[in-house]
Amino acid sequence: MRNPLRSEAEAFRFLIVVLVGAVIVGVAGYINTWVGVAAAVLVIAGIAAWLTGAPREPDSAQRLVSATPGKAHRVLLVAAAGTPTIAGRIGGQTTDVLVVVPALVSTVKSLTGNVDDERAQAQQTADSLAGELSAAGVPARGLVGADDTILAIEDALREYGADEIVLATGDDEVLAKVRDRFAVPVSALYNSIR
Repeated sequence: MRNPLRSEAEAFRFLIVVLVGAVIVGVAGYINTWVGVAAAVLVIAGIAAWLTGAPREPDSAQRLVSATPGKAHRVLLVAAAGTPTIAGRIGGQTTDVLVVVPALVSTVKSLTGNVDDERAQAQQTADSLAGELSAAGVPARGLVGADDTILAIEDALREYGADEIVLATGDDEVLAKVRDRFAVPVSALYNSIR
């Protein structure tokens, strides 16, 4: 099923479709009860067909040119909680790094609100990796991201505006999704970790 609320434009389009459908059902119901029922069935079927139809192809992402002021290269490093050491594998004197560790929480723990342990482990990993990079002369800071890797990257990019995304999560599926979704260069660091 296609999510009609992925952007403001799609949400507005969905709202207009629902309002027009409600007006059609209201007018048809005013004319005759059974005409109103038939119109409601047709409107609901039409909206359902639209939502379950083939998703639109996303606009192809264009690679971005760095907009970072000065000569610093900004890297968004996305790591999993418990990621081992990365010293010497990222950065340089002109690199600035934001380490984001998504707090991956099970559905049960998310529903019960028992997320403190996972968030604490993610914060410990983020602080450890940022401290390691800072000790190696690479300006870095760490923070905990959302419980979904893609959402954590989106949130971090809004705040940080990275020139490059480096994944150290060890998940090829996530790597493919990130490369498809974001228009900045994406590389994987975890191949050298394993």
